[in-house]
Amino acid sequence: MEKIPKLTTILFEQSDERVAAFVDKHLDVSKGPTETLKFLNSPKGRDPRVRAVLAAGLDDGSEKDESALLKETAVAVGGLVPTQIEIELMKSISWPLANIKQLKSMIAPGVHKIGPPGNDKIFRSGKLIIDGHHRWSSLFSVTGPHGKIASINLAIPESDTKKVLASMQVAIAATFTGGEEVPNSKAGGNNILGKSKEEIAKMIASAKGKQSEAGTILSDEFVQACLGDANIRKHFGLQQGGDISDATNRIIAKVSENLSHMKQPAEGAPPRTDMPQIDKAKGGVEAVAKALSSGEVNYKAPFEKEANESVKQDDELVMERWMKLSGLLKS
Repeated sequence: MEKIPKLTTILFEQSDERVAAFVDKHLDVSKGPTETLKFLNSPKGRDPRVRAVLAAGLDDGSEKDESALLKETAVAVGGLVPTQIEIELMKSISWPLANIKQLKSMIAPGVHKIGPPGNDKIFRSGKLIIDGHHRWSSLFSVTGPHGKIASINLAIPESDTKKVLASMQVAIAATFTGGEEVPNSKAGGNNILGKSKEEIAKMIASAKGKQSEAGTILSDEFVQACLGDANIRKHFGLQQGGDISDATNRIIAKVSENLSHMKQPAEGAPPRTDMPQIDKAKGGVEAVAKALSSGEVNYKAPFEKEANESVKQDDELVMERWMKLSGLLKS
């Protein structure tokens, strides 16, 4: 019986030109992040030779066609547009409504960094949020649209939401040179995006007393600490020495009002499970930002210096041979 070779073996036997032609035929970021992620995590897309092509943007037929302008800058949260279709309640309110230190920091004037050092900025392309949606919604919950958040703005030469997100998936894949799977996210729950302030207020009231990563949501101790801080009292309209129940309701009212003003998802936004997880790339956000800004990420044609039409046609024969040997096609 003929031994069935692995697809990686077949591709490794081919020239670099053939592998580039294969990518040219099967990778199209205009199809969006969902289809792109399927390709990148398929046996074909995980081949190390394919991943090498994805990191060869400076060696293709157009060296600067993927180059992006990179800049760290502050931006008002109200001007940003989410690119995922759901924002989860607990991830939005857990830190500001359970950790008094975080709440004090978030309502203070200035530009806010949300998250651990090294991963405390949101990642965006113009007004589109690419990574850090819940850091954005967390600050939005207490500051409303005027809060300023630290960001990395990567203006890639694409404006269509689908293409932008798909390009980011390719950039992440390019860091996994060994063919590792591109990470994806779990679906959330208790989506607040698009909900009215009344609906969100009911959701927050139901979350009161629940445990989160930051502590207990709106515990009596937390609200008492709010009543003891002059800046927090002023921010939420609380009365010094006031009733805990009344103070809780006032905080809920302001937070739900703020969250109800978040913009709706950009057209073409995918399910949360298909959103780019930039912080999980090899080397993290900095590695992805550096590769994209330099033009190293090869996410659009041409994928080779000189396209060879016969090689592109032969690619189909290679894949057909692999499928026959694998028993997927009859001879």
